[in-house]
Amino acid sequence: MALGAIHRANTIKQLQLDLFHSNVSDKAVPPAYLYSMASRYFHLHLEQLRPSIWFIQIILLICIYTFYGPIGSSQWQLADLAMRTAIEIGLHYAPRDGQAVDRDMAERSRVFWTAYSIEISLAYNLGRPPSIGEEHITARLPVVNSRDLSFGLHHIKHRRIQSRIVSQVYNARSRDREVSLQERQGFIASLQAELDEWRRELHDICPRDAHAPYPHSYWDRLYHGTTFVLHRASPLCPRPSDESLECCIQSAGAYIEDMTEVLRTSNVPLSWMLVQGVLFAGLTMLVTARTCCHRLAARTGVRFFLVDLPAWSRKCLVCLAIMNERWNEDLLSKLDRQFELLADDTLEVISTQLTSPGASSRLLIREAT
Repeated sequence: MALGAIHRANTIKQLQLDLFHSNVSDKAVPPAYLYSMASRYFHLHLEQLRPSIWFIQIILLICIYTFYGPIGSSQWQLADLAMRTAIEIGLHYAPRDGQAVDRDMAERSRVFWTAYSIEISLAYNLGRPPSIGEEHITARLPVVNSRDLSFGLHHIKHRRIQSRIVSQVYNARSRDREVSLQERQGFIASLQAELDEWRRELHDICPRDAHAPYPHSYWDRLYHGTTFVLHRASPLCPRPSDESLECCIQSAGAYIEDMTEVLRTSNVPLSWMLVQGVLFAGLTMLVTARTCCHRLAARTGVRFFLVDLPAWSRKCLVCLAIMNERWNEDLLSKLDRQFELLADDTLEVISTQLTSPGASSRLLIREAT
């Protein structure tokens, strides 16, 4: 009920309900009050609850609610509890034929992969290892028997790509692997190809002109948000290729552009995860441009730094300003100011480097060719 109350305004708008000519009351119970009641019941009866699918569902619902604000137990701890409970009762493996009826199998599959998607999302965004590695999972993916479930399955496929990025690209020991730079860059390219294929499959599930639970902009954000993380400097590839550098900044900019449009045209519920996504994209873009400006300039030209980068920086500031105005969090206002200072300083440093006599002549030669 708390989750429903959070999305109440958007639900009324989507269903085109008129409060004055419908049975929907205009006096909604505050979501935080409903959540506090649920949390109180949960903690009162926690000792009586035993590992089960129902117990995991309760934890996941509480975890999803905490995405919308820093209340109660942390999302990371809740997701970890849900996944470890799922492992405890064996949801991570596929039962042998005859050990479970189809209905139970379907429920086990849906609950496990929901827990998996939530935990991987947090692990990916927080830079932490998940509770279980892919090599230990034999659970079958949910059977697609409806259009809505196909979107869920597509979402799981995306989280599995992110899981491989966490475990193989950002593994702390990736730097020590005895593989050539070409092999490392080839592995990045293979993951990008997998991500591109995932994006192409979306058009078969949901044409752009079709009505769907999630707009295409949502899937575009997932795509670009994963792409810039894949191509930035990482333990596996501390020195990305010139192509990766450009792809990283282009995708970070596309992510910021899309978030700017979302915040301007909708009243999307705000969360620290949403703030972190925008801030991380902006910081990745600035740091990559600042540390590799000569390599990027030789590939993209001066216009990239004179037009595109400043425009994306401004849009990132617009996103942070809108979220700060709607949410009124002290920390958010500090992040807004600090990002503005960093953006101004970065653009000044880049302009100084690119207008030095040696750099100017090299860029003029490139533009001429």
